[in-house]
Amino acid sequence: MKNYLLLFSLLSSLLFSQNNFSLKIDAPEFEKDSLFMGPPTSTGNIRNIYSYDIVTTKNVIFNEENSYVKIKIADENTITGKIEYPHPFEISYYDPKINGGYMTKPFFIEKGNIEISINKENNISSVLETETPSNKEYLTLKKQLENFDNKLKPFQNNNPTDIEAKQKFLQSYIRKNPNSIVAFWEIVSDFSKFQFHKSYITSLALFSSEVKKNFSYNEFKKIIAIENSTGVNGNFPDVVFDKNSMISKSDFSEYNLTLIDYWSITCKPCIEDLPKLVELHKKFKEKGVNFISVTDENKKENMEKATEILKKNNVAWKNYFDTKKEFPKKLNASGYPLQILVDRNGKIVARKLGELDQIEEEIKKYVE
Repeated sequence: MKNYLLLFSLLSSLLFSQNNFSLKIDAPEFEKDSLFMGPPTSTGNIRNIYSYDIVTTKNVIFNEENSYVKIKIADENTITGKIEYPHPFEISYYDPKINGGYMTKPFFIEKGNIEISINKENNISSVLETETPSNKEYLTLKKQLENFDNKLKPFQNNNPTDIEAKQKFLQSYIRKNPNSIVAFWEIVSDFSKFQFHKSYITSLALFSSEVKKNFSYNEFKKIIAIENSTGVNGNFPDVVFDKNSMISKSDFSEYNLTLIDYWSITCKPCIEDLPKLVELHKKFKEKGVNFISVTDENKKENMEKATEILKKNNVAWKNYFDTKKEFPKKLNASGYPLQILVDRNGKIVARKLGELDQIEEEIKKYVE
């Protein structure tokens, strides 16, 4: 019995250690400063699908809630932790002179030892000193995708046929490489930068059962399912904010169209666009267009500040506070300003992130 327990302990220890990674960062130009490591710049709640662990030290601070690591740069900098399968990361630097940051190109962290050099060339750049299977595949795949990527502009309105063309290539690639975790993360990246497209559903279905077991795949699939059901032609779900406040199908039935504006006091464009939104309301309310605001704030002082901003801008429509974060759960709302147009039957006719001019065009098309 003792021998059996010893063997089990050894096997468990071996399996546990196989998920270890070590990332050595050489960054002498940033010594006594801080760098940050986290998921590539993204939208769509992508940080929630990351699954890894970091050993915290006096120079390495892991913010698990937001999936990023702060590294206080010293002579030697090594991040250790556990990771079950490869994840893409960026290393970034905050520059107080511009009140903004710079980031490296994405690279993959996977099991084993990796070394990377970070320098201030072009504000911040990186050289991966260790060739790993995922990073090697990533460079090869990105070379093959170059023509597709050149046509697509991150965080802008892209031609859906260009998104679909890239996905068709990826689908062919996945059929030949069904275990490719790199291809999976490329789909995640496309969703994050170019928003939802139905071809992502087809692409995800092609992966092997091994890929489909991992946490990131299953969480991302949930996000895609929400986007698919609440995108254009989908139905707006019931959203309950508290026992006295909710948005349901009955809110839409009395109007030709309802515009729902999702915003936050931390979103500068949201506040700057409020006067334009008020003008839109004046312009279209006589044509049966209703407005509803949903504010992503749950702290008393922030809610009071939001109320002041709305009052200052003469907002005359209903505002709800999403204190329980129901909007992200029901609609995968992950950025501001997000505008959603809903018809009298509760069907979503348009969904735009930060595109107020496009929303006005959609309203015109619908009511005229």
